[in-house]
Amino acid sequence: MLVEAMLLNIAATSEESVLTSPFSAEEFQNKIFPNGIYDFVIQLIAFILLLLIVFFLAYKPVKKLLKERGDYVERQIQEANAKRATAEEAAAKKDEIVDSGKATADKIIADARAQAQLEADKIIADARLEAEAKKRQADADIELAKEKSKQEIRDEIVNVAMLASSQLLGREVEKEDNRRMVGEFVDSLSESEKKGL
Repeated sequence: MLVEAMLLNIAATSEESVLTSPFSAEEFQNKIFPNGIYDFVIQLIAFILLLLIVFFLAYKPVKKLLKERGDYVERQIQEANAKRATAEEAAAKKDEIVDSGKATADKIIADARAQAQLEADKIIADARLEAEAKKRQADADIELAKEKSKQEIRDEIVNVAMLASSQLLGREVEKEDNRRMVGEFVDSLSESEKKGL
């Protein structure tokens, strides 16, 4: 109704423009509102009500649904980024642990080689010491056997000399004389033996 009054007011105030227009105000109104102005107002109110109904029943829930979906997608992206960061951190830790394990293994192997070398050196040194000890013992045994052989030979020489002297002299020589002669004889033999060597 308000619209109709406005249109009539516009038509009345501008009679000159209506007189010069190709059709009258009533024809103009019929052209714009073919079913009448009341139908136009009712259709306009129905359209506005339809817009309000669509806005409250469809637009708001769809907008809410789209916002929830956007939030869900954003959360999924954030979770994926967090998981990727965790995976990268785990991969870095894994590489660090592997490198540390390799370094530890290399150190253990180096320590084992060094320990084995020390053990080998110790075994060789012990074997040398034992060989030298056995050689010294063998030399001592040889020297002892030499001395024992010399003593046995000396005793045998003394016995032979005593026997020879008693037969030559036809009597038994006193022990003191016998010892002195045998000692001189053995000493002369020892000196000649040393000179011969």
